[in-house]
Amino acid sequence: MAAKKFGFAVLGLGNMGGVHVHNLMTSARASVQWLVRSKVKEAEQFVTSLGLSARCAAPSDLDLVLDDPSVDAVVVCSPTDVHEDQIKRSLSAGKAVFCEKPITSDKDSTAVCYDLAETSRQPLFCAFHRRFDPSFQQVQCDVRRGTLGALKLIRCSSHDQHYPPITYIRSSGGIVKDSTIHDLDMSLWLSGSRPRRVLCQGQAFDPEVGACGDFDLVVVTVLFDNGVVAVLDNGRQSSQAYDQRLEVMCEKGGYQVSNQPTLLSAALTPDSTCVPPSHSSFATRYEQAYRAEMEHFLDVLQGKTPTVTPDSTCVPPSHSSFATRYEQAYRAEMEHFLDVLQGRAELAVTRHDTLAAMSLADAVTQAARTQQPVDL
Repeated sequence: MAAKKFGFAVLGLGNMGGVHVHNLMTSARASVQWLVRSKVKEAEQFVTSLGLSARCAAPSDLDLVLDDPSVDAVVVCSPTDVHEDQIKRSLSAGKAVFCEKPITSDKDSTAVCYDLAETSRQPLFCAFHRRFDPSFQQVQCDVRRGTLGALKLIRCSSHDQHYPPITYIRSSGGIVKDSTIHDLDMSLWLSGSRPRRVLCQGQAFDPEVGACGDFDLVVVTVLFDNGVVAVLDNGRQSSQAYDQRLEVMCEKGGYQVSNQPTLLSAALTPDSTCVPPSHSSFATRYEQAYRAEMEHFLDVLQGKTPTVTPDSTCVPPSHSSFATRYEQAYRAEMEHFLDVLQGRAELAVTRHDTLAAMSLADAVTQAARTQQPVDL
């Protein structure tokens, strides 16, 4: 007997909506039943281009979508200001909810959503995707085991390659709550401790960003109860690439995750003998290659210019966006959510995790505005 496929409705079809639709398509446990977008015609064109049988609806027709018994879960990728309403309506309709961060714009309404999830007995998942990146998971696992002794320092650099549109920045809630919160969640996850004090220096190099009352670069220091120090730098623009690096220092060595797309974490010890594990089979080592060759074949069938060219460089460039850098993480977090739906796992990002990251982001925002330390 074939395993049950969970029906999904995806609300919002921006960058993340597209990522999640593709991952649901490739999962043997999921099917996309509905796409909800204000521009219905564009959603229909998207469905046709992918050969999906999903139906499309406008946000005003959300009740129609939620009344469909084939929908088991909802993926919320809409603008933040409609998250609360869509989450509450979905949970009340008995649907599980996978939500792009933030759940809502403030802690109180987020807590109310989690209360409703508990009452409805449905999972509410906040998609802090970096927890599902294989490199970061390896570091976190080793740190918790104490492989290289007690943790001392976390350094995290996160910079987009290009500025987002100024319209996005105006409605983002600020760089700390929009972007730095991922680094803050990482520091909580890695340290395993409660934050005690935060400091933040912010700068707006782009006058338009400054006119929005926001920063395009912040440097954050977090002091934890267990003595761990986290130093996080986060920016809206990096000339070199989509910059995502992590360095962790412990008593007997440390770990690094670099920008190289094929490099997992490497342990740095006095004799430099600890290296990342190799793949155990062709299936994982050439996962991207198998996908790329099939896409190339489909290009040929469509008469498009081949994507593999004779002058391709031998050294892979760094990633240019989150969509490719965290491709594995986005797929893994969705498979984790499906595990939760099947009763195989508990939510890896809990109510406590979500609210802790939001509280820390609030404190960092205050520190950035006042230029004073904030005690928690």
